[in-house]
Amino acid sequence: MKKILLLIILPVFIFAQTLDVNNFTTDIFSKIDKAPKEVKMSLIIVGSYVKDENYKIIDALNVVIGSFYVENLITSKGKEDFKKLLIEYAAKKYSVDIDNIYIQKFEISQNPSTDDIINALRESGCCKNNSQHP
Repeated sequence: MKKILLLIILPVFIFAQTLDVNNFTTDIFSKIDKAPKEVKMSLIIVGSYVKDENYKIIDALNVVIGSFYVENLITSKGKEDFKKLLIEYAAKKYSVDIDNIYIQKFEISQNPSTDDIINALRESGCCKNNSQHP
C-alpha cells in the first residue's frame, strides 16, 4: 500500500518547480489618491513547469495585478484574492498549472509629485528660490 501511495505522490514532486519573481515593479491605481502608486513585490510561485512558462506567468501577473486597487492589495483578503485570481487566470489563459503562490515582499512606494521634487532640489541648494515660482 505504501508503494502505491508513493507512486501516486512521487510524480507531483518530480514535475513541481519553483519560480522566484524578485522585485517585480509596476504601477497600480489608487482609488483614494486617484493616481498610480508604485508597487514592488517578490513572489515564489510553485507549480508544474513554472520555470519553463515564466514569460506566461509574468504576463499573467501584469494583467491580474492591474485589476486591483492599491487599497485592496494591502489587506489580507486582497492578497488572497490576488493569488487566487492569478492562479485562475494563468490556468485559463495559458494552461499553466500553479499550485501555490507565496508573497515574500510587498511594498507600496509614494510617487513624489513635481512640487515634492522641486522642494527637495531647493532644500539641497541646487536651485535658487526664484520669486516667479511658488
